[in-house]
Amino acid sequence: MQRVALARSIVYRPQLLLLDEPLSNLDAKVRLRLRDDLRLILKQTGMTALYVTHDQAEAVVLGDRIGVMRDGKLLQMGTPDEIYNRPADLFVANFTGATNELVGTLVARNGAFGTVDIGDGQHLEVALMHPLGVGEKARMALRPENISIGGGAGANCFRAHILDRRYQGTQTVYDIDLCGRRMEVLELGTAARHQVQTDASVSLPRESCWAYRDSGISLND
Repeated sequence: MQRVALARSIVYRPQLLLLDEPLSNLDAKVRLRLRDDLRLILKQTGMTALYVTHDQAEAVVLGDRIGVMRDGKLLQMGTPDEIYNRPADLFVANFTGATNELVGTLVARNGAFGTVDIGDGQHLEVALMHPLGVGEKARMALRPENISIGGGAGANCFRAHILDRRYQGTQTVYDIDLCGRRMEVLELGTAARHQVQTDASVSLPRESCWAYRDSGISLND
């Protein structure tokens, strides 16, 4: 039925096609296939579509430009790469999957990067997403897939304790204690490589540690 509804909308080649979560009621396998079919049709016809979705994967696959909205306000508009790799604020970062959070004080800066004191004498090199000054409070957002367990040395390399793991077939999700904070790490691969209740080296690329001005609102608020 959904395929027929889409076909009826597309067959007249409208100048603008409006799609409001057209795949939301489909099972996972059909949703993925129809998403890819829709992307191919839109590219081949050159049709302009305005596509509303809460699924970030759909937005990235289908969109040439993505707008992230909250409470009727457009927070950021850009290419999928810009939205995913340079989110404008904490809400956009969290909406696109940066679920880990650290809080600290900026103690030094060097152009687009800075050093944040996250407590207990630990320093983290970060990418400054807001124009922060030395002494300002900062809140950092990190994606689980950008944290690496094992290996690494130098800046942004810490010891962490593995609290839990969830094997998901093609990937494993770990819960770790990093500098007294519980964080999530996603590791690709069909084998879980690290054991629960062991310590491991953890590295965080500074380009992926996004620092924003701390407004007192956390990622989950």
